[in-house]
Amino acid sequence: MGENQRGAPALARGLKILEVLAAADGELSFSSVKETSQIPGPSLWRLLHVLRDTGYVLYDPGNHTYRLGYKFLYMGNLLLDRMGFRSEARHYLRKLVDLTGETAEFSGRVKDELVLLDQDEGPQAVRLFSRIGSTYPYFHATAPGKVYLAYMPEDRLESVIERIGLPAITEYTVTDLGVLKQQFAKVRAEGYAIDNQEMRLGVFRMASPVFGGDGKIVACLGVAGPSFRLDDERERFIGGAVKDVAEELSREVSRR
Repeated sequence: MGENQRGAPALARGLKILEVLAAADGELSFSSVKETSQIPGPSLWRLLHVLRDTGYVLYDPGNHTYRLGYKFLYMGNLLLDRMGFRSEARHYLRKLVDLTGETAEFSGRVKDELVLLDQDEGPQAVRLFSRIGSTYPYFHATAPGKVYLAYMPEDRLESVIERIGLPAITEYTVTDLGVLKQQFAKVRAEGYAIDNQEMRLGVFRMASPVFGGDGKIVACLGVAGPSFRLDDERERFIGGAVKDVAEELSREVSRR
């Protein structure tokens, strides 16, 4: 045991469990956690129960699998606030609202789900509102999800699609992987993704990636609104605005 673990071996093992779950692409079974962490079964069982009871780990009784809990999202949001990242993002959310007249959204990826981290409502009489903290499990059916999928390495993309599937959420949802890959290439070329009634009837979303200094996506910035206001000309205008503002935020984040 390392010097820094001798005083609190249970804490060190608990942190190891969290690191194992954080590094996994999806949910893990008890045996997978045990094999990867090298923690004895009885100790692992007790620690997982503590982590479940305190909200740091979620357990799926149907699949008998574990994943990180949403308490980390709450803590991460506090960290974003204290680092000033959220306040910076709010400036760009307001800018998007002013440019497009639609509700602006700031979302991030937590494992196999998209989470709405913040939003700024548009001024229109008919506008979209979503609860902050809402999750979207189907990446292929919403614009921020398509952004993340578009920039994934091919092998990881195949793995994620195999795990979460391509179900039809509405009649407009694209469920053909070949067609989706064509869309992903367009996302990379044009700098923004769109879904029009693919996740929710009557609603469109457009989103662009926010990159960190390491070139990886740290979040998505976008807009959402009623689909009756979206035509080809407005799509091009909003897409360009979303891309430009997301690039501005990316440059600010990269300077940190």
